[in-house]
Amino acid sequence: MSTDEVLANQRTIISNQEQIRANQAKLDKMLSNQEAIISNQQTIISNQEKLDSIKANQERILANQKEILSRLSK
Repeated sequence: MSTDEVLANQRTIISNQEQIRANQAKLDKMLSNQEAIISNQQTIISNQEKLDSIKANQERILANQKEILSRLSK
């Protein structure tokens, strides 16, 4: 193998390593984005649970108000 071939191979290796680093940076960003998405989904679930609780409370309040109205109407 000639010196030129060795140098060409080394340049190819360096180029490949740079591409690998760039791809790793992209993968790191994707992972970070996925972690943010998971966090957001957990927040959405928590908020939905709170909304469900609020709805249940509102339904109880409405039932109580109907009961009070019924008693006052007698």
